[in-house]
Amino acid sequence: MKRLPLRANMALLAAAVTAAAIVAASVLAWVATRHTLREQVDDSLGQRVFQRQLIRSPDGSTVQVKVDPEAFCAARPDVVPNETVADLQLIRADGSSCTNADSGEVVETTAAEVEVAQGERDSVLRDATAPDGTHVRTLTYPVTDGYALRVSRSLEEVDATMRDLTWILGLVAALGVLVAGGAGLAVARIAIRPVDRLTEAAEHVAETEDLDVRIDVAGHDEVARLSTAFNAMTERLAGSRRRQRQLVADAGHELRTPLTSLRTNLEWLMRSEDRGRPLTPQQRRQVEHAVLGQVEELGTLVGELVELARGEPAAEPRPVDLDAIVLRAVERAQHRARGRRFDLHVEPWRVRGDETVLERAVLNLLDNALKFSDDVIRVRLEDGRLSVDDAGPGLTETEREHAFERFWRAPTARELPGSGLGLAIVADAVERHGGDVFFAAAPGGGSRVGFSIPALTELSAGATETHTAGS
Repeated sequence: MKRLPLRANMALLAAAVTAAAIVAASVLAWVATRHTLREQVDDSLGQRVFQRQLIRSPDGSTVQVKVDPEAFCAARPDVVPNETVADLQLIRADGSSCTNADSGEVVETTAAEVEVAQGERDSVLRDATAPDGTHVRTLTYPVTDGYALRVSRSLEEVDATMRDLTWILGLVAALGVLVAGGAGLAVARIAIRPVDRLTEAAEHVAETEDLDVRIDVAGHDEVARLSTAFNAMTERLAGSRRRQRQLVADAGHELRTPLTSLRTNLEWLMRSEDRGRPLTPQQRRQVEHAVLGQVEELGTLVGELVELARGEPAAEPRPVDLDAIVLRAVERAQHRARGRRFDLHVEPWRVRGDETVLERAVLNLLDNALKFSDDVIRVRLEDGRLSVDDAGPGLTETEREHAFERFWRAPTARELPGSGLGLAIVADAVERHGGDVFFAAAPGGGSRVGFSIPALTELSAGATETHTAGS
């Protein structure tokens, strides 16, 4: 079954809600009016019974039914000028009844009304139909022992009023539904217009892969939030595409150098064998070491490229202790550079993040310091700010601005092993954890490189751990 468009659904929903409200109001109005009119009829019937002034004698005095009920039936019509007397019936305990006029029984007597005459019931109030088809309301009330009086009043006027009211309310309800449907369609068109623009923008992106599309945001409603989210999504996707293209371009450039060197060494080794002038054992060993070093460089470069290519942390972020991560990274760095010393000052700091990614970032900072300095490496973690100081040549202020760029290498590091991706990986990891990186001059010379990450919760005052590590 084909689904209706959103604007049609909204229009139908608005019409349905309005129609339900109109119908409910109409039904309540109809019921309230009917109840009020019938209550007025019941009140008038009760007043007649309580007055008990049923007929007048020829001399004008009032005759009470309870005194002589049979006199009520014997009275002639011409001595009963009160026009309401014809609406009265006297009911006897044996079930028979009479009227004051020679017109026979007006309304058929029921067993319940006989019980009133017999004294077994207080009263009976009911709807009835006269022999001529008139819809009446009757009240049967005891007047004396063995007799009950039934007072009747026509409901034709009430029924006519209710029929007219039914037609009026029906027409109003139908007109209200039509108006609600038209208004709902108009409102749906206005409300859906921003969604239409958003849909067109999404379809444009799907067809052209143009991520520079932006939607104007107005107001603070749900559509504005959706537009803002769409703009943020396309902006992030565009940034991711730019970084991906830059990564591919830079990777192609950086991979070309070790691959060229590797090919040159292998061709030199093959040509020496083909020409019958094999290399000396010392020369062969040099070529083998060179090839091995280039393969290792390629492996490192590929690993770092894979790390950068991951747009999100590998694991679900969770609470971790940054101080414990720093200590583990220092321990790993010591195993990789035996004989080197680290001066540590580590304070407790708890963050939310990927433990593996953060440890890789800290280890890259330590490897960078070990590469450029033979002296003690100072590591500080204070108030969520991690700094690694080395005693190397350092960078100029202009060079520091490029330190965290991918594949950028300082002029003094061109001859050293590395890919220029270590600090870029640090910057990427810290950015994903909501932190900031920095590169500054260390006191006394060298460089101070590090980052800061916001805490997960405020830590209570704890002991500061300060010690020197080394072999």
